[in-house]
Amino acid sequence: MGPLLLEVLKKHWAQAIHREWADLVFCKPDGSSWNPDVLRKDVLYPVLDRLRLPRAARTSGFHRFRHSAGSFVNSQTGNLKLAQRMLGHSRFETTANVYTHALEEQEREAAVAVEQAIFGEYGRLCWR
Repeated sequence: MGPLLLEVLKKHWAQAIHREWADLVFCKPDGSSWNPDVLRKDVLYPVLDRLRLPRAARTSGFHRFRHSAGSFVNSQTGNLKLAQRMLGHSRFETTANVYTHALEEQEREAAVAVEQAIFGEYGRLCWR
C-alpha cells in the first residue's frame, strides 16, 4: 500500500471503536459487516452518478476496483507479473485476460508508435 492510503487507514484506526486484530476495518457501530448491496446502492452508485461515470448493470460494483487496479499497475509499470502478484492470482492468464485492460490513451500511444515505426520522420513532415 502507498503512503497516502497508509496514513488514511492509521487515522481511521485511531478513531475506530473496534480495534482488535480480527475486527473489520470498516464496520457498523456494533462491529458487524455492512451489506454489500446497501453499500453499492447507498454509497458507490451515488458517487458514480455524481461524477457522471457510466455504470452498466452487473459491471459497476466494488469488484470493478480490482480490475482497475490490475490495469493501472500494468499501465504504470509495464509489469503484468506484478499485477498478477498484487491481485493474488495463481494463473498469469487470469490477470492478462480478465483483470487488465488497455486504456484509450495507451491505444492512441501505440497507434502513434506504429506510425512512427513505419513512416519515421517522413510521416510527421507529411501530415503537418
